[in-house]
Amino acid sequence: MTNKEQCFSCFRPEVEDFGMRHKFSPKLVFHLTLILDELITNIINYGYADFDEHPINVGLSLNGDTLTIRIEDDSEPFNILEAPEPELDVPLEDRERPIGGMGIHLVKNMVKNIDYKREDGKNILTLTKNLSKDCRF
Repeated sequence: MTNKEQCFSCFRPEVEDFGMRHKFSPKLVFHLTLILDELITNIINYGYADFDEHPINVGLSLNGDTLTIRIEDDSEPFNILEAPEPELDVPLEDRERPIGGMGIHLVKNMVKNIDYKREDGKNILTLTKNLSKDCRF
């Protein structure tokens, strides 16, 4: 996929197919799609200083009960782990930081582990989610 393509039309069918092959519940497929939508939307909306077409590579794998999501892009460096937490306990009018960051907050709370590295001019984000038997079905 690239930053110029319709995100949902590219990855949603692949996520649904992956989920069907591994007998994931509709809820798990929805969560996986939500995670990818949040992350890819951020890459497209905030990651590029130009209007050129850029590849965004997404990989999904399952090893036992561990689901791994890997996203690689050549956008501006951005380490999700360093993103500030949203000010959830502060009324909107009293917040010191601009409103935002809820998508990243949501993603961080939907996965078990996040690893980020910048290598050869690319962001490489690896997320893992542990699946229990009742989470799949």
